Amino acid sequence: TITVDLTVRDGRIADFGQEVRACALGQASAAIAGARMIGRTEAEVTAARDQLAAMLRDNGPAPAPPFDGYEVLSPAREYRNRHASILLVLEAAAEAFAKAG
Repeated sequence: TITVDLTVRDGRIADFGQEVRACALGQASAAIAGARMIGRTEAEVTAARDQLAAMLRDNGPAPAPPFDGYEVLSPAREYRNRHASILLVLEAAAEAFAKAG
């Protein structure tokens, strides 16, 4: 599980925190996302989530900057049972953003 707390100011993430209880791939994903969340808009977070899902499920490219660090997880495409864990942080952040808005 991943619990996300964020504060939105002027349509951008001003503060971001997360509690991560996930497998190693989920933890790696949370680290990649967490380092890039400050200053992001809801559109950027949801785009990153959708791009990451496409990278994993459809062999698409890594998400666009600033979330391009997900390229390191491209070998996880082969492990479909881990995709949900990798996507969890961006899904949680998108949901928290929607609730904050």
